[in-house]
Amino acid sequence: MESRIRDLLDSASRLVGDVQWQAAFRNVQMSPADAALASPARKLLKTLYRLQGQGIISGQHDYLESPDEFSGKLKVTSGQYAALHGYELGAIDNQTAQQIDIQRQAVVDSAIRWHKAGGIVTMSYHENLPGTAPAWSNVSMSLSEADFAKYITPGTAQYKKLIAELDKTAQSLKKLANAGVPVLWRPYHEMNGGWFWWGQKSSFSKLWNIMFDRYTAYHKLHNLLWVWSPNAKNQWSDEPKDYYPGAGKVDVLALDIYEADFKKSHHDAMWNLGRGKLIAIGENGELPSPAVLAKTQNKWSYQMNWGKLLYEKNSDAVIKAFMKNSFVLTREEYAAKVAQYASITEAAPMPGLNGQ
Repeated sequence: MESRIRDLLDSASRLVGDVQWQAAFRNVQMSPADAALASPARKLLKTLYRLQGQGIISGQHDYLESPDEFSGKLKVTSGQYAALHGYELGAIDNQTAQQIDIQRQAVVDSAIRWHKAGGIVTMSYHENLPGTAPAWSNVSMSLSEADFAKYITPGTAQYKKLIAELDKTAQSLKKLANAGVPVLWRPYHEMNGGWFWWGQKSSFSKLWNIMFDRYTAYHKLHNLLWVWSPNAKNQWSDEPKDYYPGAGKVDVLALDIYEADFKKSHHDAMWNLGRGKLIAIGENGELPSPAVLAKTQNKWSYQMNWGKLLYEKNSDAVIKAFMKNSFVLTREEYAAKVAQYASITEAAPMPGLNGQ
């Protein structure tokens, strides 16, 4: 019910011009999707809102099999760690169940270390079609609307397989919750493209809601900030807003941007859709220009280089310049900001919509 009310308020916000009403609505937007969100995750959410517009948090993704590889290489190249470390919980190499458990435990261990060192943790999830082998071909596959519907219909054999898959993955997230680690949880990304089994489905929001409810209500995973991450609209992907689950089930609207397609229109569209919610660059190959971001796209909260593309798409000189730029926050700089904000009272004003 609360989620539905928030969606109705979101619609109303586009019609009401009253300044006081908009200020109150802003507070609603900044409240977490999970009403029972644990204190560490609430603190992270508030910190991200306080930083909104002041700079972009640097991020680097690593694969399930090697959870520290490229994060470590970035440190060697630039002299700094990215503030945000991206991890993977999906298995795509036909691993045995035992191998998957070992690899996921390594991810959990790394994420706990990262959090303790002052960094931010985000997790992606390339889920294989439930009931199939953990292979890339079972993630990157087409599925008809009719077959997809079977997985999101309670009572079917396919639905039971979906729940079983979600429950297995939840165990890793529970370990992080027990360790007090907040997670920017980024499942079912690029759903507006046709390259994953969950992609370009008219009923995508039902799949999102099943996971949201299973994780928050059943598993009591109150350490998750929910990141909805479509692909930037292009010739291969649809309009992102057509797949938006709604303000009540999303904390961050992230956009995956490749081929250096850092258009201002992408930034503005996400900002307008979120109505003041956090927006970010969920994945990128080429690094964005900090100067361009600072001038016309300053609401992106963070960016995340995707694994090996950091070096395939960027020279060492570009990487070093990006990490040293004053608009880009490294892990050390982000930790300093967190310490600074710790002294700010709860009643202190937060950044506003700024008339946009």
